[in-house]
Amino acid sequence: MTTRQVLAEAILARDAGRPAEALDLYARAGELARQDGDAVLLAFALRHVSDLAREQGDAGRALDTAREAVSLYRALPDAPPLDLANALRLAALALAGDEARDLWREAGELYVLAGAPAGARECRARLAAR
Repeated sequence: MTTRQVLAEAILARDAGRPAEALDLYARAGELARQDGDAVLLAFALRHVSDLAREQGDAGRALDTAREAVSLYRALPDAPPLDLANALRLAALALAGDEARDLWREAGELYVLAGAPAGARECRARLAAR
């Protein structure tokens, strides 16, 4: 299977309420993307691994994969602001204190730039709660 095919299966599994299966599939898609040298699909897969790992209580994996996704998006010259904002959001959810605050602030600015007011509102609310 190709990376895109595995990603499609992962999306279907998540939508069907099978998060453990979706996590495994996103991780497999990430492995395939890494082997292919496809940073865009790798960052996308890692972002979803982070989100699912967080939901399943694996904070360490959530933070590690979110950080890698952020790093990949920062290195991509044409990365959409929304993609980087989403990765920053996941990293901030896994952190606390000053480091999280800086990520919430940056994500909020990117959500505004991307025309995603709900994301910007969440960032403002998270910053106000700290």
